[in-house]
Amino acid sequence: MLQTAILAAREAGSILLDNLKKPRWTRVKGPRDIVTDADVKAQRAIIEIIQARFPNHDILSEESAPGSVGSGRCASCSYTWIVDPLDGTTNYSRRFPCFCVSLALSYQGEIILGVVYDPLRDCLFQAERGKGAYLNGESLRVSRVASLADALVGLDWAHAQAEREVIARLVARMALQVRSLRTLGAAALALCYVAAGWLDVYFHFSLGAWDAAAGALIVQEAGGAVSDFSGRPWLIGSKRCLASNGLLHDEVWSVLEESLGCQ
Repeated sequence: MLQTAILAAREAGSILLDNLKKPRWTRVKGPRDIVTDADVKAQRAIIEIIQARFPNHDILSEESAPGSVGSGRCASCSYTWIVDPLDGTTNYSRRFPCFCVSLALSYQGEIILGVVYDPLRDCLFQAERGKGAYLNGESLRVSRVASLADALVGLDWAHAQAEREVIARLVARMALQVRSLRTLGAAALALCYVAAGWLDVYFHFSLGAWDAAAGALIVQEAGGAVSDFSGRPWLIGSKRCLASNGLLHDEVWSVLEESLGCQ
């Protein structure tokens, strides 16, 4: 199954690179939320690969219409692939060099493997539950930064205006407490950066399962922690996500809790 995920991620990544500089159509899905023809082409390739090898598995993909192939409608399936064919679509549409492909596989609701592929840098992040996390075959471990004052913290902006207003207030406060802040525009990559120790913390207010499923497992398998904003473990249905090296998790969660009134 892992090799299928890797093959599908690399094939989708190749499609994204092939189409990066070509003219493209862009469709607006909602406020600050778009899809491009490259998303659709990459998704089609991923679904074809998975279905050819595992025809009885369900597929939940970001760009599939409700009720269509890839929309995650198989209630009886034990295995479900969770697919984001292009994470960082806004970046991609502007040719800003930060985007990736993300695939995860869940078994009876638990994520058991995850792959995130950055085709521009040929960086393949992967993890299987209980087997560690890797970047291009090299073992990953989260950072050992133990002070928020020394931390490099990543975040991304939600689409909704009300949530952006909350994030803006939180950023203004957190910027005074950390070493620096970074915004990537690709949640799956940011989670992998926590796993690699390049970021110490990452948080997001509004993620789909396809945005976080693979990256969350990769962080956990690299020794980090992933939760929602209430402090409970991150689950497939969780919209809010806090990932860290574990050493900073409680401190950052306290800042979020105090700022947002999370229970």
